[in-house]
Amino acid sequence: MPIFIVTVVLIATLAVLAYPFIVRHTNRDGLDDAAVDLAQRLRRARDRVYEEIRALQQEYFLGNMPEEEYRATLQAARMDAASLMQQQQQVQQTLEDIDDQIERELEQAANEIATDAPESTQDDRDPS
Repeated sequence: MPIFIVTVVLIATLAVLAYPFIVRHTNRDGLDDAAVDLAQRLRRARDRVYEEIRALQQEYFLGNMPEEEYRATLQAARMDAASLMQQQQQVQQTLEDIDDQIERELEQAANEIATDAPESTQDDRDPS
């Protein structure tokens, strides 16, 4: 019976200690999922614009559309595609900036811990 109680207490302790790591990991996945979802939506929108351009070219080559209308519509579709590509690049750059900032903050925190740790151990050894 004492082994069972010790095992239950040990499992509960490990669960409490692991909880912050699991929650933090889940939140980061949420950020990544949102960014991936946004990137996919932008890619799908860009693909739709490319399909529109292909259909527009077919209509023009079949002679169903005057050249003036073709050029104006083609230019607008190209501008839409360029805008979507720019937005996709901005999302990617923002994610990279966030990752870089997180890495810098983690390194800074690790350096602060490393510099604080020797001072506290020296203070403990030298009572004077």
